[in-house]
Amino acid sequence: TRMQTIVYEKCDLLIACERAGPGADGKYYTMRGIDMTSMGLIAPLHKMVEMIHKRNNDDDTDVKFIAIGGGGNELGMGKVIDKIRTNPKISNGDLIGAVTPADYLIAASVSNCGGYALAAACALVKSDYDDGDDKEADSGADGKKSIEDWLEVCVPSAEHETKLLNQCVAAACRDDVISGKMKANVDGTSFKATLSCLQSVKDACLGGNGDEVKTE
Repeated sequence: TRMQTIVYEKCDLLIACERAGPGADGKYYTMRGIDMTSMGLIAPLHKMVEMIHKRNNDDDTDVKFIAIGGGGNELGMGKVIDKIRTNPKISNGDLIGAVTPADYLIAASVSNCGGYALAAACALVKSDYDDGDDKEADSGADGKKSIEDWLEVCVPSAEHETKLLNQCVAAACRDDVISGKMKANVDGTSFKATLSCLQSVKDACLGGNGDEVKTE
């Protein structure tokens, strides 16, 4: 199958960001407890994680699974499933809690922000190990890229995120967390707050503290 080809021939690292995972009953749920599996709304991509584990056991490989989520229903949250089920802020944790564990879990109230942080960390690593041979970013006089260069390569711009969100809304995507309406929000949070987080992540990489992220 296509999944097997990806996992066994093309996968060195598996990352899931805000991707729902199956609960204890094997079904996928939204944060509001809507059964996406019975409605045929989601593909069973958690099987890729199971295939990774099998490949690691059979072939003595060490492919890791990184997951980013915040509501408890995301793939990878099985790493902290007990906390999800007992968290007073997650009223239906027993139902929606995703049981598939990640090797490394990034918990973020808005998964996009966790994704920005991971991408920015990659930029920092690239800048530390840059030998001047990589052509992904503009080079300085010594052939190496600055942190700013790598941030531009690895982390999306505010303009890109604005365009993407507008395209999602135009395509009838819905913010499920609060109203389920077509609205330019991200995980129930204002888009302004999301952009503030994006800028703060970049500022932190450049040695500053960034502005306080406001969630109104």
